[in-house]
Amino acid sequence: MQKTIPLVLTPGEKKRNYLRRAQAKITAFANQLIPYKMNAKSLTAFHHQVYKQHKHLGIQSQIQEAVQRRVYAAKKVKVFCHMPLEFNFPRSGGLTVTTKDNPILKISPLKKRIALPIEQNGAWRRVQDHLDNGWEAHSCKVFKSKRLWVTHLIIRKELPPTQEVEGTIGVDIGRKIAASITLNHPDFPLVEQYLGKDIMWKQHQFVARRKKLQSYAAQGSVRARRALTRLKDKEKHYNKTRCAQIAHEIVDLAVLTRSAIIIEDVNHLRNKWTRQASKGKKGAKKTRRQLNKWPYRLFLSSLTLIAHQYQIPIIPVRPHYTSQICSRCGYIAKSSRLTRGFYQCVSCGFEIHSDRNASRNISVRGMKKLGLPLYTAWLSYLPVPPKRKSLSFPVFVAEVRSTTSYGTMNGSVPVD
Repeated sequence: MQKTIPLVLTPGEKKRNYLRRAQAKITAFANQLIPYKMNAKSLTAFHHQVYKQHKHLGIQSQIQEAVQRRVYAAKKVKVFCHMPLEFNFPRSGGLTVTTKDNPILKISPLKKRIALPIEQNGAWRRVQDHLDNGWEAHSCKVFKSKRLWVTHLIIRKELPPTQEVEGTIGVDIGRKIAASITLNHPDFPLVEQYLGKDIMWKQHQFVARRKKLQSYAAQGSVRARRALTRLKDKEKHYNKTRCAQIAHEIVDLAVLTRSAIIIEDVNHLRNKWTRQASKGKKGAKKTRRQLNKWPYRLFLSSLTLIAHQYQIPIIPVRPHYTSQICSRCGYIAKSSRLTRGFYQCVSCGFEIHSDRNASRNISVRGMKKLGLPLYTAWLSYLPVPPKRKSLSFPVFVAEVRSTTSYGTMNGSVPVD
């Protein structure tokens, strides 16, 4: 498991000039490698083709290999403007302190090792806490951002063994509702929640504000251009904070109930909505724009990182038909999903929110994948757990009744 923590560097004028020269030289080296990438069939062949030809440049071999990997992985890049300096510890860099206990970062981009002072802010104190808890500094990236030299410090720690699980938490990821969760456990009440409904609403506010500022910037307003830059950072920080908060809520519930977190495998979600794949589809441009603004990868990375810290397993399952299967009778029909948020089974008449129905199906798929005995409080053909305990932390639940043509269904669900 690894984390990336940004730190601010405070080098003097002489060291800043040295960093600028090193970055310019490495960026020029990266641009020289672009023509060779066209004929390389693999990264290894690309390395053997270019390494000996550019060994005389005086760049650390480890940095040359890092630049080769970055150039080979880049797609549709004609020229690099700024290439970050990447260092591995302890081969070409290191983290240490001076005799006065001031933190410094030692790096050697051009065969000469220099020491860069680190600003002792909250980020550095967070690094210290991680290092005291068994984390190790692995590598870093150094680059210039907004007139400041910063480094992204990567720290790693061995994962502890995951704990034994007794239930599952199905997580349905959506655009309007970030995470719809369903706790399915034999000894705890049925808990179903909608988390992150404010993210889409907040994104609409950012879009409206950006549109207005762009109209002012087109007229030559300098203040509007500066406000656009601040708005971009504000949106990024908001998404990062909210995704972490939602992930913590899910992990806290999983720790309390000794449950595994079941998520949809959405790694190839955007592939079907590229310009070539979605050509001719109605509303493809709008859907593609919504997917690009949807921070689902940020949410998944936050959830995975926090879950691993608490030894909670993350189990991916197939997302196919999770929104079309009836979570009560198991009948599959695309026509059962009448709207984006309403599901009515054409077989048994069961009515439920579409995201809640999908989270239930995901939870059951996770139980099958883990080999746990199937028990639910909603499937008509599975046994209901005989006893249930109350949760030991405040979760606001209410008893609801959903009357359908199939019968009356009882269950404890949280009040939104």
